[in-house]
Amino acid sequence: MRNAVGYIVTIVAALCWGASGVSADYLMTGHGIELTLISFCRMFTAGVLTIASALARSRGITPAHRELVTSARNWRTLVVYALFGLAACQISYMEVIRASNAGTGTVLQYLGLILIVVWVCLSHRRWPRAAEVVAIVLALSGTFLLSTHGSLDTLALTPVTLAWGAVAALTLATYTLLPARLIAAYGAELVVGYGLIIAGAGVGLVGRVWRYSITWTPDVVLAMTITVVLGTAVAFTAYLWGVDRIGPVRASLVGCVEPIAATGFSALIMGSSYTGADIVGMALIIGAVVTISLVDLIRARRVTQ
Repeated sequence: MRNAVGYIVTIVAALCWGASGVSADYLMTGHGIELTLISFCRMFTAGVLTIASALARSRGITPAHRELVTSARNWRTLVVYALFGLAACQISYMEVIRASNAGTGTVLQYLGLILIVVWVCLSHRRWPRAAEVVAIVLALSGTFLLSTHGSLDTLALTPVTLAWGAVAALTLATYTLLPARLIAAYGAELVVGYGLIIAGAGVGLVGRVWRYSITWTPDVVLAMTITVVLGTAVAFTAYLWGVDRIGPVRASLVGCVEPIAATGFSALIMGSSYTGADIVGMALIIGAVVTISLVDLIRARRVTQ
């Protein structure tokens, strides 16, 4: 029963993440709201909610929490992670959504997980394992099919979409790798919570978000709530809750529902259309991520046996 609930909660987190991208797309294309303003609201508010949740569950500041926020070394790492990881990932993700749609943007961003595999192989000075080679081939094939529809003469995606997709994938990898030391020492909730606050403040200041205004119609309130609350604070908390019950490897595998959800929501809500080549290309990229996750799951089982 514990595992079943963990799987359900993790799926809910992935669905919330998928819906948040579509909601952001709606705010940008439907109401012309500046992406830096959306990013600021999303990250800063979600960061505050995440830290508030951590404080409520721990009933105050724990010794680990105090150590995290009183160490100058930790703050340097937090700032680098926030600006070059979280903020860069968020802005590039929003840009690729604006250039294409939420489904395509989410799938292209997921290529960052393949970049992580490449980085691990390079940093450990080893050749990719067979499953990793399969995942890389699937990812490259899917990207080729998604961007060209199988024809070398034309591009199905614009150069701007491909460029921002590449940046989104790279920053996803950076966002995943940069905070490894801090998360191992202090937990993901606190590290990501403070990272979101710093990233949101940085985007707000650089983007001078006070120049923009939002007309708060009911649909804007709903879309912003999905983007900020459900798609960030609730999704992240639910995902961590799921990780605690089914483990990080299974949770990352279930998390592959996100690009599928984003594609479906984008088609249903935003009217985005996808060709057969698009669907196959997305399926190949998602298949690459699933391959890596399954291999990690098998290895984890071998270790625990």
